[in-house]
Amino acid sequence: MPRIGIAFLLCALMSGAALAQSEMSSRLNQEEVGGVQPGSYSAGRFDFSLDAYGDKYLLRFDDDPEIYVLYEEPAPLGGRALKYDSGAIAIRVAAWGGMTLFTDATPGGVAAERTGDSLRPSPGQVSLGDVQNAADDESEHLAYSRGIHAVFTADWVALAGDARMRALCFEAMENAARGIDRFLIPGQARGAFARRIDQVRMALGTKPLMFLSGKTLNITFDVRSGYAGRASSRGIARALGQLLGVGTPG
Repeated sequence: MPRIGIAFLLCALMSGAALAQSEMSSRLNQEEVGGVQPGSYSAGRFDFSLDAYGDKYLLRFDDDPEIYVLYEEPAPLGGRALKYDSGAIAIRVAAWGGMTLFTDATPGGVAAERTGDSLRPSPGQVSLGDVQNAADDESEHLAYSRGIHAVFTADWVALAGDARMRALCFEAMENAARGIDRFLIPGQARGAFARRIDQVRMALGTKPLMFLSGKTLNITFDVRSGYAGRASSRGIARALGQLLGVGTPG
């Protein structure tokens, strides 16, 4: 069945951040800019942890199961901005080291204070049954909470023989479900989704992709890239908005 439209690269949403970092990395290393210090933080009512992940950072909120990958960009006055794969700013670090957290509830930002060290997360052990149960649960959740009927599926045979693939597919599927839920908040989004999509298929790829084939929404993930090889819920929601023509915040 032909694909509807062009393959939508989720990584294109973060390509600006990645490109800027690649071009600026050597200069940033030579400049006296604010350092990003890993650890546990508190910002108003939000508690979170920030951990280095190669040239990226992992962000976790205490009340959120998702692990977000943040991409670093230079910011005005010698600071740095850490962005989601959707392009939205998560954290801004001033040249003098002060950190500000930005959330949906606090778009103007809240000052963050380091409270201690943190332990970088690592993928857990996930069985094939865990992934299949997650697929069923997410389908039921969308039907119950949003009135949307979409089946989550994957290549179960391939997943059965690869523990790393299962672990990342599980995360990619959970992020996809949260992203779809986020996308569906505006009323007009539900109709757009229901008309175009009745199945969400997770598949192995060389980078995070999203594209439509018939009424199947294909979302790919790259095992080699670890956490950075799957899109966040914010990236999924933003990409869906662009794919279906419905404005969605990052």
